[in-house]
Amino acid sequence: MLPLPCRPGHRLLRCPVCRLDLTAAAGALVCRNRHSFDLAREGYVNLLRGGRRRPAAGGDSPEQLRNRAAFLDAGHFNAIAAIIAKQIQQEATNPWRIPDAGSGTGHHLARIAQALPPLVVGLGLDVSREAARQAARRWPMLTFAVADLWTEWPVQDAVVDLVLSIFAPKNFPETARVLRPGGWLVVVYPGRDHMAELRNRFGLMRRLEGADERYIGGATRILGPPTIHRLRWQTVLDEAMIRSAILMGPNVHHLSASALDVGPGSMAVTFDFTVLFACKE
Repeated sequence: MLPLPCRPGHRLLRCPVCRLDLTAAAGALVCRNRHSFDLAREGYVNLLRGGRRRPAAGGDSPEQLRNRAAFLDAGHFNAIAAIIAKQIQQEATNPWRIPDAGSGTGHHLARIAQALPPLVVGLGLDVSREAARQAARRWPMLTFAVADLWTEWPVQDAVVDLVLSIFAPKNFPETARVLRPGGWLVVVYPGRDHMAELRNRFGLMRRLEGADERYIGGATRILGPPTIHRLRWQTVLDEAMIRSAILMGPNVHHLSASALDVGPGSMAVTFDFTVLFACKE
């Protein structure tokens, strides 16, 4: 069997054990201290420390990933990548080195990579091994690694231009460490009206209060004063898309399938997001 090819984003990684650079060798990523991490046949690498080979708590389930892929592939959230690309594409950066902290299916990273010519070195980090496996198989031009985003990231110091955190854990200290001076953080999280119609009809989980203060405060302390944009629109979803919209997120753990019997027909649903941009001073 031929060795698996090295993907461009591997150059951004470092050993999670000793923090030395990783290089590709015979189907694995290896540091000078001989810590070795096998590349799966799909192309991703598991960099969870302590030999953890199972997804950590909080990782997306196969059901979540399946529903998220269906929903995102329908284009419902394409406005997120569009506003990010529009905001930062004036930067004279080549290539763009972009880790997506909580990459999930890889959809948002792939959309942004397509929108930022001429070259993007994309690295998706996610605690879910199944998410990394599916994303690496689907997006061969991008790199995916299994990592715990609440701890130290397996990424080198001050080497990246843009960190994405889209509906994912916000680790501001690690973001500041891996960003180069002048690099950007983009945080996307639900606004107060997000899926309000579905929340009211099906008793979905409520948005945590104080998110704006926490995220704006965290970005300001670690990076600098952020710029805030709000995305809000309404669209009509059919029964299948309503189910996917609900089951692609944490509500999958709290609702039974029978609770989502929406019946025939469609429903107008509001999507509401806050998009935070912060530049490392």
